Amino acid sequence: MNNIIKYGSIEAIPLYNCSGFTPEQWSARNGTQRPIAGTIDMTYGIMMNILYVPILAVMFEKEHFKMSCFKIMIFLGIVDMLALWVNSIITGFLAFHGAVYCTYPNLIYITGMAGLGLWCCSCIIAMSLVVNRILDLAKESWCKFLFDGKRTYLILTLPIIYGSYFVIFTTPIAFSSKHLTWFFDPLIFPDKGPEYTNIPHGFNNLLVVAVTCLLYASFCCVLGEKVREVGGVSNKGSLSTQIFFQSALICAVNQIASIIYVIMNFIEVPLWLIMLGHMLWQTGHGAPVFIYLCLNRTIRNGVLKRLGVRMDVAESSVAPVN
Repeated sequence: MNNIIKYGSIEAIPLYNCSGFTPEQWSARNGTQRPIAGTIDMTYGIMMNILYVPILAVMFEKEHFKMSCFKIMIFLGIVDMLALWVNSIITGFLAFHGAVYCTYPNLIYITGMAGLGLWCCSCIIAMSLVVNRILDLAKESWCKFLFDGKRTYLILTLPIIYGSYFVIFTTPIAFSSKHLTWFFDPLIFPDKGPEYTNIPHGFNNLLVVAVTCLLYASFCCVLGEKVREVGGVSNKGSLSTQIFFQSALICAVNQIASIIYVIMNFIEVPLWLIMLGHMLWQTGHGAPVFIYLCLNRTIRNGVLKRLGVRMDVAESSVAPVN
């Protein structure tokens, strides 16, 4: 963003000057039309966004929205929906047409800024959510001090500021249909790749995501301790194990995607590994839909009620765990 202000337009930025060829020539030189992959990506992004709507509607219900964890989950869900527009819907459109950066420079530059900022923003939101859950279990007074009432909104300004930093001051990602993913190098000048390096993004992927995973591990330890304190090891112990594997799966997806994206921007890697990294990025923003619907009974029942499905089983028999 700062370069747009500095030079007056995207086309005027020296490292993003596409005047050497026409957009059609750039696509023919560096792009590859991928209609099947593009259609799949667009379908996935649209479906996940549609499924997210009733989930967010349930979270916005008064009895849920008053809880700080639901406020954070709502914000994370909105960021996920916006990110799916970048890594799935717009990506699918670009892949379908065999686009490269210079095919749609304005669209890809702006989308690349947004995608990078949304990813980094979601990392901090996820960290905030885990901290909220840990404090709620271990230090309830601290949780109330930090997250009670409107204080949650103040906490949520941190990921907004963090994500905005990447949008304004760092190199955006640029799409390549040949590799079916987003690189920092727009592949315009073959000898200037190192000039597009984004060190803060590498810091985010290797450190922030790793810290989030450690927080998830801490959350599982705290939860296990609470299970032992209250007894009922058979049922609650299995629930603790289930939550642990859910958390571990989420962390594994995000961590692997993060590492792949850092590596592929510095060294040449096989196409299958690049595509795997991109699919994991998509999964990181779409997986919460399945987790909420399959594993979070409160949200699942709320969605079913909105769809007119009656729940005959008494919910009071087993306490829900969100």
